[in-house]
Amino acid sequence: MYRLLFGLFLFLLLLIVKSPLFRGTRIDASYGAMLMAIGIFFIGVFPQIDLALTLPSYIIDMSLFSIWLFLIFTFMKAALKGVFRRRYLTHPVQSFAVGTWVAGTSVLCLVLYHQFPSLQPVIFTIALLNTGLWLFYLVLCLKSYRVIFSAGYYTRIHGIVFLSTVSTQSLVLVFNTLFQIPLLQSFSRWIIAGGLFLYFLNLILVIIRFQHFRRGDILNGWKNTNCIIHGAMSISGMAAIVSGAFTREVIMVMWIWAALLFFIIEAIELWRLAARLQAYSLHEAIGRYHVSQWARNFTFGTFYMFTMHIDFTDAPPFFAAMQQIIVQSGVSVLILLLVVECILFFKDSLPWAESRNHIKQRA
Repeated sequence: MYRLLFGLFLFLLLLIVKSPLFRGTRIDASYGAMLMAIGIFFIGVFPQIDLALTLPSYIIDMSLFSIWLFLIFTFMKAALKGVFRRRYLTHPVQSFAVGTWVAGTSVLCLVLYHQFPSLQPVIFTIALLNTGLWLFYLVLCLKSYRVIFSAGYYTRIHGIVFLSTVSTQSLVLVFNTLFQIPLLQSFSRWIIAGGLFLYFLNLILVIIRFQHFRRGDILNGWKNTNCIIHGAMSISGMAAIVSGAFTREVIMVMWIWAALLFFIIEAIELWRLAARLQAYSLHEAIGRYHVSQWARNFTFGTFYMFTMHIDFTDAPPFFAAMQQIIVQSGVSVLILLLVVECILFFKDSLPWAESRNHIKQRA
C-alpha cells in the first residue's frame, strides 16, 4: 500500500514538474535537490520498510529518470534562449546550486544501478558525462570563490556553498558502486580529501558569515540550505565507507563531526521555527514551499545512511546505542519529511496556487 502511495506521489510530482515547462515558468537551478532527496529516500530508507510490493519499483526509477530529463530539457531551453549564463552562472553564491545537478545525477545513477544492475554500461556513460559536468562545476566554484574572497561577499554566504563537497563525494559513491578496482580506492582517497578541503573552505566562509549574524536574523536570515553543513560531512563519510579509502577511526571522527553539527544546526532550525510561529501566521511560518527545502530531506537521508552503515564494533557502547536509536526512529522521520515536502510542493505548484498568486498581485 505504501509503495503504491509513494509511486502515485512521484507520478503526480512528475506531472507538476512538467507543467511549468509549458507555462514558461522559470525552473530554479536547485531543483536537482528534488532528485537528491527522493533518490536517497528510495536507496536508503525504502528497503527498511517491510511491506509487500504493490507497484513495480521500476516505475519509481523511471519517474525519477523522467524528472531528470525534464530538468535537462529546461536547462537546454534556457541555453538556447541565451539566458542560461545569466540565470544560473553569474551569481557568486547561487551558482553553487549547479552542484545539485551533479549530485542529483549521481543519486539517479545509484537508484538505477540498484534496480537495473545489468544496465551498468548505460549508467557508467551517464556517470562519465556527469564527471564532465562536475569538472565544469568545479571551475565555476573556483571562480565563485575568487569573487567571494576578493569582493568580501560574505554576508550572502549560506549552506549552498557546501554543494561543492556534496557533488564531489557523490561521484566517489557512484564509481565505487559501479566498480571494485584496487586503483579506484587510492584515487577515491584523493577525491574525498579534495572534497573535505572544499568543506573546510566553505566552513570558513560560513563562520565569517555568522560573525555578522544578529539575533533578529533568525526569522529570515537563516537559510534552509544550512542543513547541508552537516549533510556534506555525512555524504563524505558514506563515500569513505563505500570506497574503503579511510580507516575506521577516521570514519568515526567524520560521524561524530556530522552528528554534532546535525544536532546543533537542527536545534537552530527548531529555534527558527518557534520564532516564525510567534511572528507570522501558521501558513506564512511553515506553510510556504521553497525548492531549498528538499535539501533537508537529502541531508537527513544521508545522515541516516551514514549512521546505518558505520561500524561501531570497537567503539564505546554509547555509539552503538545512538546508532540503534537513529536507525529505528529515522524511517518514520524521513517518511514524514517526504510527505510534508510533497504536500507543500503540491500546494504551491498546482494551477489554483498560480491563480491565487495572480489575484493577489492584481489586488
